[in-house]
Amino acid sequence: MPKWGWHAIRLTAIITVVLLVLWRVDWSAILSAFRLDNIWLLVIAVLANFASVLLKGLAWKGVVDGLPSLKRKTRYLDLLSPLMVGFLFNTILAARVGEIAKVLLAKRRLNRTGEDLSTTVLLGTVVVENIITTVAWVFLVILIGLFLPLPSYAWVITAVLGVICLVVLVVAMLQRPGTQVPNWLSTGNIWHRAMRALRRLWAAVHESHVGLRDPRHMASVAVPSFGTWLAQWAGIYATLGAFGLGSVGWGGAGLLLVTITLAQSFPVLPGNLVVFQAAAVVPLTASYGVSAADALAFSIVLQATEMAVGVAVGFIFLLIEGVGFKQLRADAEREEHDLEDPVVPHGEAPGGA
Repeated sequence: MPKWGWHAIRLTAIITVVLLVLWRVDWSAILSAFRLDNIWLLVIAVLANFASVLLKGLAWKGVVDGLPSLKRKTRYLDLLSPLMVGFLFNTILAARVGEIAKVLLAKRRLNRTGEDLSTTVLLGTVVVENIITTVAWVFLVILIGLFLPLPSYAWVITAVLGVICLVVLVVAMLQRPGTQVPNWLSTGNIWHRAMRALRRLWAAVHESHVGLRDPRHMASVAVPSFGTWLAQWAGIYATLGAFGLGSVGWGGAGLLLVTITLAQSFPVLPGNLVVFQAAAVVPLTASYGVSAADALAFSIVLQATEMAVGVAVGFIFLLIEGVGFKQLRADAEREEHDLEDPVVPHGEAPGGA
């Protein structure tokens, strides 16, 4: 489908959702629900979300520092700035263009320090960081479920994601050097274009795992990854308290961490609006008896505390990078297309820098 076709579909979806919301929502009840019992708890929620982003930057740094082709350890700011700009893009745009944008900015910054890393290799570090972060999320949800009640569907979702990520992690870490892609990922004849991109990305993912065989390097990624989710969990609980919903408790905050994280994994609308709200409203109303108006008001403010970090801080770092939003978006979309349909000269190994 041409690019304009996807834009038309997204625009139609946005208009449809807006019209349905305007038609069905009792705005008077929602407006009356926007009352805060404790404004300072909301400030704590924003700070917790900011701490979560800072910890995610440390986790990504741990993966990049483990690359065998890296000459010296990276500076934290060289990865934090691209990370914040990536959050800005992912918050404003529907697709995951922010992942490519932050890789391009990181590559530019690292090139200035004498490092020559390909876009594919850096994108592989992003994939690996996300895998380890997901595994950390699974462990946190399991710990929450051991002490606080969680519904059965939260356990099922957690188990499925945990198994998938652990399989990828173990296969990549145990794979012999020099092998580009495991056999079970290279079968089939009708997906040649996807397989070319997958081979390149898998080679980069495997390279990113090599350094993580060292327990110290693994700890430098796993510990901040776990801290990322702890901070997000605390941010959700603080926001609940700010709205006088403290009775939902830490268990309810843990359930919201599950549903909201899953919703953010599938960006359909810009900022994941509506989908985010549904992921918060449904468990609050179904499992904890919170009124729909209170749940919706809470979900809007909770997303605002997260977007405040992504948009405000991300825009500041975009100015520091000295690149325009439109230009970086165009570069990211062009790079994304090149990754999907790479032109690999005869005899050149996929994933080569």
